[in-house]
Amino acid sequence: MAIKIRSARFPEDRSSLISFLREFLTPLSNDRRFDWLYLENPAGQAHTWLAFNDADGAMIGVAAAFPRRICAHGQAVRGYVLGDFCIHPSYRALGPALQLQRTCLQFANSSPAERAYDFPSEAMSAVYRRLGVAPQDRMFRMAKPLRVDRKVASKVKSQILARGLSGLGNKALKWSRTRPGNGYEDEIILQEGSCTDEFTRLAAEVQKHAGVCVVRDAPYLNWRFLSHPVQKFEILTARKNKALLAYLIFTHEEQDVRIVDLLGTADTQLLRNIVLYAVEKAREGGAMTISASFLSSHPCIKLFESMGFRRREPCRVFLFPSAANPSGLQQSSADRWFLMDGDRES
Repeated sequence: MAIKIRSARFPEDRSSLISFLREFLTPLSNDRRFDWLYLENPAGQAHTWLAFNDADGAMIGVAAAFPRRICAHGQAVRGYVLGDFCIHPSYRALGPALQLQRTCLQFANSSPAERAYDFPSEAMSAVYRRLGVAPQDRMFRMAKPLRVDRKVASKVKSQILARGLSGLGNKALKWSRTRPGNGYEDEIILQEGSCTDEFTRLAAEVQKHAGVCVVRDAPYLNWRFLSHPVQKFEILTARKNKALLAYLIFTHEEQDVRIVDLLGTADTQLLRNIVLYAVEKAREGGAMTISASFLSSHPCIKLFESMGFRRREPCRVFLFPSAANPSGLQQSSADRWFLMDGDRES
């Protein structure tokens, strides 16, 4: 079977791409998601590749690279996050997938993309293995239980007994909670309206010492989080003398709260306080757990562990250009990345 791969052409391929992704990748694929993700990104429009069966011209696969402005050791470079990879079920033998992903990797390791990264699924990780590409790092989900109702209900059949046990467990969790320190609590508030230049200035200051990271300026934050077509994100800000020193972005997912971004100065107590403020808000809202994800080398892992968060399942992270690392994990502190859940493609 001959496979033809070409770059997508818009607006000609727009409707067929949206329909293909809706049928085979996500039911959320629609006009609004496409415009937001592929066209409205302040870093530029997406690079998209389509795979076709050369015999009948039918679309059989999609892959994309979504632009990101990257700060690498204080220098601005072009970057991309790979995503929306999808193969028609009838063609999910590894051949077409390998051809399509190889095209993406040629781009990711080329000069137009000075940096790129990917958070692949298990199926995509198998494609990477076949291509001989090893992950450079792992991302750990750090989770903190806030209520035990869900866990107790899964193990205790009696509703009356479950309610009693849940009440005791919830009280124990509440009594054991870590409380914010002095000095910043009154200046931690929910952001109202769009992010302004103060977020850009904070990012510029923090990113000088962050290794390699996505540029978290105001236009990016407003697009990535506040203009998201499906999810609702909220932003906590921490200020001292009216100056923005840190922010935390979170979202509610059914009975859980997920922290997707956290940025602040080197003041550890300040970061601790804004996280604990988010924990209390989640607890008051009835959330069962609150979580955040970090690369394995990130210093916030120790900070979160000190507040009762525990490591859960890791996921593989691929960084490009690929580093020559026989262990398959990133080790160079000189090229250390800062990535969180909010750095995914959507």
